[in-house]
Amino acid sequence: MPPSTADPFETLRTTLVSTKALISRFESQIQIGSLPLTPLDPSSPNALALFSDAGAVLKAQTTKLSLLVLNKPFCPKEITFILKALCNECIPALVSACQLCPRISYTNFLHRIIRSTVGSSFKLYLGILDEIPVDKAGAERIQRQKTLNSTGMLWESLDFMTKLGKEGITGVAAGKIEGNASLLKDAIEELEEWETGEVESNDIIEKKLPPEWQEVQTIDRKAGRTAGIELNEDIGTNNLSKMEGNPFDLPQAADASVQPITKKVIKALKLVVLLYPPILKRRVRRFPEIDATTNQEAFPTKEQVENFDCMLLECQSWTDIADEIAEALYMHDEDDVERILKALKGSARKCIGHVLMSWDGKEDEFTAWADKWLVKLDEI
Repeated sequence: MPPSTADPFETLRTTLVSTKALISRFESQIQIGSLPLTPLDPSSPNALALFSDAGAVLKAQTTKLSLLVLNKPFCPKEITFILKALCNECIPALVSACQLCPRISYTNFLHRIIRSTVGSSFKLYLGILDEIPVDKAGAERIQRQKTLNSTGMLWESLDFMTKLGKEGITGVAAGKIEGNASLLKDAIEELEEWETGEVESNDIIEKKLPPEWQEVQTIDRKAGRTAGIELNEDIGTNNLSKMEGNPFDLPQAADASVQPITKKVIKALKLVVLLYPPILKRRVRRFPEIDATTNQEAFPTKEQVENFDCMLLECQSWTDIADEIAEALYMHDEDDVERILKALKGSARKCIGHVLMSWDGKEDEFTAWADKWLVKLDEI
């Protein structure tokens, strides 16, 4: 058979076009939620196994691809070979993982993580494909640092795929719970500082500062100047006072009139933050594991899945609710504070209601503890 006379760069260009079209189509379907689910049957592969294994292979292929792009001599044939392999193996495997993770079996929590991670990885990969030169002239103008940065970001996403397959739902959910607990503790600390008047004049301003005001660091309200930087006309003090949500109008310490309700809010938040450790220990870590090795027979029941998802949803909402309460306090809107505080207490009760019993439907240490906790909540 005579050797091929096809221009390797022309073949690369054609392959790049088809690869981008394939990945773009799948990325778009994932983003808008139109990628169909495949009904599970006893022979269906484990979605997390596909997810994890394909992520590891894609990382290895991405490494080879980046080395071929960055090193000389530029080899279009080898790059074309890798791209074709990706289209035939890794990309379809990741799409299958997205299709084989119905919420009713894998939880909405895992379903969303798998789809969002694959979607973001596809988007990052499209950026890497854009860096591949398609002619000899382009091969001489490779932006080395840009390619390395793009590859590094994709690696992080692909490493998470492997981590999720290994740690499973309990490991990743535990990380979410710990992160939310930390954020809520920070919010309580800030409110305590504000309530006692220990906040420095700039603390609240810097934390609330929008990007367009980031140069404004320490405000002298009378002079209308920053430390060595004059406010320009676009963000001058006159304009700042007219802008919606202006953080410079926030009180620097709680007035005496709102201190009683502030104490009440802090007490409620401190009680809510106490929920995180027992929920983490008794419910999240004891949930029926779903990882890359889990057989369908060992999957949690529909009721367990629904309760787990509702528990996480409520736990993750408390930091947002705390932010809303803080904003209402800063505005001295006591009616709004009471409304939001009522919503916080309702969310906490709802969370406990979903996981009051253990995953096998029996009373345990958490059940008794939660009953006492609810009594304390009613006293606030």
